[in-house]
Amino acid sequence: MAAEMRYVEVLLPLKLKNTLTYRLLAGQEAGVGSWVRVPLRGHPVLGVVTQLRDSAPSGVNLSLIGTVDDVLDKPQADTREIGFWYALADYYLCTPGEVFRAACNAGLQRMMLQAETPRKKAKRLTKGADAGDGDFFARLHGLSDRQQAALEQIRSGFAARKPVLLHGATGSGKTEIYLHLAAEQLQKGRDVLYLVPEIAVSKQLEQRIRDVFGKRLLVFHSRTTIPQRYGVTDTLRRDPTPRIVLGTRSAVFLPFRELGLVIVDEEHDRSYKQDDTAPRYNGRDAALMLAAQRNGNILLGSATPSLESRYNVETRKFTRVALPQRYHGGEDPLVEIIDTAKDRRLGNLQGSFSRKLLKEIGATLESGRQVLVFRSRRAYAPVVQCEACGEAAMCPHCHVALSYHKFNNTLSCHYCGYHRSFTMRCPSCGEAALMERGAGTERIEEELREAFPDRRIERFDADTTRSKTAETQMIRDFAAGKIDILVGTQMITKGFDFERLALVAIVSADSLFAVQDFRSDERALQLLTQLMGRSGRRGERGKIVIQTFQPDHPVLQRLLDPAPQQDPATEMLAERKAFSYPPYVRMITLTVKDRYEGRVWNVCRLIKEAADAVGIGDIAGPTAPAIDKVAGEHIAQFWIKLPRNRALARTKQQLYERLDRIERDFKGHTAITIDVDPS
Repeated sequence: MAAEMRYVEVLLPLKLKNTLTYRLLAGQEAGVGSWVRVPLRGHPVLGVVTQLRDSAPSGVNLSLIGTVDDVLDKPQADTREIGFWYALADYYLCTPGEVFRAACNAGLQRMMLQAETPRKKAKRLTKGADAGDGDFFARLHGLSDRQQAALEQIRSGFAARKPVLLHGATGSGKTEIYLHLAAEQLQKGRDVLYLVPEIAVSKQLEQRIRDVFGKRLLVFHSRTTIPQRYGVTDTLRRDPTPRIVLGTRSAVFLPFRELGLVIVDEEHDRSYKQDDTAPRYNGRDAALMLAAQRNGNILLGSATPSLESRYNVETRKFTRVALPQRYHGGEDPLVEIIDTAKDRRLGNLQGSFSRKLLKEIGATLESGRQVLVFRSRRAYAPVVQCEACGEAAMCPHCHVALSYHKFNNTLSCHYCGYHRSFTMRCPSCGEAALMERGAGTERIEEELREAFPDRRIERFDADTTRSKTAETQMIRDFAAGKIDILVGTQMITKGFDFERLALVAIVSADSLFAVQDFRSDERALQLLTQLMGRSGRRGERGKIVIQTFQPDHPVLQRLLDPAPQQDPATEMLAERKAFSYPPYVRMITLTVKDRYEGRVWNVCRLIKEAADAVGIGDIAGPTAPAIDKVAGEHIAQFWIKLPRNRALARTKQQLYERLDRIERDFKGHTAITIDVDPS
């Protein structure tokens, strides 16, 4: 009697709505969660079994069903892990395959498909064997009375089965509270996930955490090598020793056994949002979903909590714990605003700097302390413009000006990556009259070197920190006092602790308010508050000096008010409620891209009809964004608001199904990007 055929449904890392059916060969054994190698269009692909079948699905041509090449000798994916992928796909309106691809990217897939020798396997399995329990608490710093009180309140929030928001001032000692809570969970035999928004922050934290937890610490982010990331994943699957994982947003996809605590530091930070590819998830919100699924506790920490988290406190979904005082005491930094327009009229500008600010920098350096200079744009000049015809040098593929990078004499597009050598000759009129306009971090650095030639000045941006070694070394050197002035972009605002830093200077603060959307004031206030918190640690009062053409801007005026009658967050929430913006409604952004502009607007018409058909009444667009062409593709956008009610999930899903049909009808020529909860 012939053996019965057995089949499996396999989830693949592709933009597919459904799993694919494969046939198991004689002798192959698989279960839900098994990792399999299967053929797809002539190439081997890694997949995960989501369902076992005794027969093929009805209506399927049996001759078209492929066979499983191999069932890998690896621990199965937990059913909770698979469930998490599907939950994220439902919420962020993408396919489970796209979430699976994010959870197991191409590099990790290649490593998993490689056969392992017994020697490699033995080496891997013994790697964490000597981690030991250890006395973590003996290596922790003592808590102040305020920290201890906050710790007890956090425990009470956890006991009530609620997420906790630790609203702690910059320098209040949130990190030590995190480590105490982590130690408790590890001693209970449960894992801890410690999320930070940027890789650079993890570098400074890593040594402190390792001092306490030793080999229990695993580090996971995109700057670690593929073998290192694979090692973290494999260790968590095979080794039952409880671990603390320090990582960026993608660490939410790691296969934790027993997850006791998730810490989301700087929970407000925009870097937690994945914008580029599906799933376009927010690491903070994904962490909330993960903790709920695993019955773990979650602690969100920030000196400037997001309005979403403040809303969740108001609606009693979160417990708020306040830690308003700095650990070492001291007053909040002094804030001084310099009117750039006035200084220009009076001749008090020296390049990009007010003479008053340069004097302040000099005095700070003479006192033996350090200076941080913030500029939101990298490059030497954001724009080069022809003095003869007035035209700016533009990217040939995007509707955006090219930025001038002096260090390698190139004009570069920060959107599509196009670059070419810089010459003075204008591409429009042919005159040798191209001149730099504005100042990025590279020019700021040059001007400071001219003003303070005897001081060590370094630049911390995407151009100077391309290697993880350079990035780590610069942070260490500044922390050790080997750098006098550090110039940087948003990368330098993320939770660093520099005890010698006394002055923070912000050049061209107006760029923080240039993008006008409903989150712009919130983001600007958060960034400025974070920068304020970088200065004046260890009990000394720091100072922040802000150069701006808009000294009366409401965000800047809020910084000057030492005791506002109303919390700025409360005021901004009231504005959001009045105009029906998140968090009082759910928002979805739809972006349509195509190489042919006419087809973009044709698809937009169909999208509007689809939104009307599912009962969406509050939809703005289609409109062309400020930069309406990137990498040769024309762009249009919709903004959709949905009420927070029981029909929300159904309406989202109905819209997604109709958008998917529209995209398939255009056979991939037109891309429709869905961004749920845009940042």
